[in-house]
Amino acid sequence: MGISLKTHKMLWGRAGNRCAICRKELVMDITQTDDPSIIGDECHIRAKSPNGPRYDPNFPLEKIDKYENLILLCKNCHKLIDDRPNKYTIDHLLEIKTNHENWVKESLSSFEEDKQRDEEIYADYIET
Repeated sequence: MGISLKTHKMLWGRAGNRCAICRKELVMDITQTDDPSIIGDECHIRAKSPNGPRYDPNFPLEKIDKYENLILLCKNCHKLIDDRPNKYTIDHLLEIKTNHENWVKESLSSFEEDKQRDEEIYADYIET
């Protein structure tokens, strides 16, 4: 199925374009000699495959690529959480995601909640 456009917009917008753990910006601006670079990963909290970290056989497959099961991370933090599934449990990652999104709303002056909601609604319209 894959991650929908609406889910992409929700994840990146609500995370403020920052890693939920280290808060590093995840899109590097264009330079005179290089294109922009995306250094963020849309990471599964519960793995897709049985061999993946935090795989939950009881979690519905149709929800694997939904916003609720994704967290936005830089590549370093993504590797870290996948290498340490006992430390970065499902509950711990959900808490990190919630805390980060609250931080974005409270701390980043560039975050506009109404604009984010409009982007999500628009993405839903163009996908259907």
